[in-house]
Amino acid sequence: MTKSTYFIILLLFSMYYSFGQVGIGTTTPDPSSMLDLNSVTQGLLMPRMTEIQRNAIVSPAEGLFIYNTDRKCFQYYKGPFWSNCLRESRTNSLDCSSVNANGTYVFGTPLTNVNTITIDVLVNSYDTYNITTNTVNGYSFSASGVFSSLGLNTITLIGSGTPIATQTDTFTISFTGTGYTCNVDIDVTALPNCLAYLNAGFTTDGIYPIDPDGVGGNPAYDCYCDMTNAGGGWTLVFNHNIVAGYWANNTEAENHNMGSPGLTTNKYSILNRIDEIKNEADYEFRLHYPSLGQTNHWSQTSDPRSGPYPFGVVPGYKAINVQMTGQNWGGLESSACCTYLDGSIDGVGSFYYAIGSTQPAWGGLPIDRPRRSTNHVQLFIR
Repeated sequence: MTKSTYFIILLLFSMYYSFGQVGIGTTTPDPSSMLDLNSVTQGLLMPRMTEIQRNAIVSPAEGLFIYNTDRKCFQYYKGPFWSNCLRESRTNSLDCSSVNANGTYVFGTPLTNVNTITIDVLVNSYDTYNITTNTVNGYSFSASGVFSSLGLNTITLIGSGTPIATQTDTFTISFTGTGYTCNVDIDVTALPNCLAYLNAGFTTDGIYPIDPDGVGGNPAYDCYCDMTNAGGGWTLVFNHNIVAGYWANNTEAENHNMGSPGLTTNKYSILNRIDEIKNEADYEFRLHYPSLGQTNHWSQTSDPRSGPYPFGVVPGYKAINVQMTGQNWGGLESSACCTYLDGSIDGVGSFYYAIGSTQPAWGGLPIDRPRRSTNHVQLFIR
């Protein structure tokens, strides 16, 4: 055999092995593959390692492929960093388990930049996004932009609008173009009293929901707030005009028509709630007689429902702006013979009110001489 023949045979073998293929589980590997794995009972198991082990690989080659057991996903080295997790789908999706509502939500208070919803998005492609909620109870949330990285992205939806009722609101978070939605509940609460609303910037007289125990189990309820007289922030707790008739008894006179607060409700009382409505330890009252145009403003340490007290000034009485002083004015009290609602119970006796009187013999109305009666009285607290 000549040298030329040997050379030709060697060249043919070289070409065969240079362009040869490897087949595992098959004797006819696909012509387009260098390695063809074929099995109906087993799979291809990639190198599995923790993140620390992955980072310990010395000079990883670009394109090196591993399974990250910490993150439970595949990654490849793209130099000079490892890729983010490769997910099951190229579609970006919402992670409903990650939803959080942030900030407090108060009736009548516009949302600010602290009123947000955060949600994680599983990002598999660098797309633009538009994630919004429906509008519920006067407010909503939205976010838009471009995803900057693959894997989990936390998106913050900014709130806008003003809650118009105290209730639990259910929002649907929608990821535009994907069909993915999630739900989140937000509780709209009320401030504890009328003074709190005044301090929050509310200056209009009217009906406001109040929630004295905040996140406690008791529901909010509506009250009439006087925001303009004597510095404002007053909660109406008693309004009685005898055109609506007398109180049946003291129990009725302490809790009546609670669901209809206002100056036009002629028999209205939430006197049984004064302890939860007051703003300070002391009781600060404003007693107004509409038909006389007279008002007394004072504070006292004693609960006016707990009498009787001896004749004279009630415990902790402090005058602030008292217009009616002629009959030994001394704050709300009960006397030995009468309650502070004397004159409005059962229609017995005169039309005088013991509210504000320390001398029941004078009929209970703190007035200047000559004595005058009245058929309408209003009591506010703050």
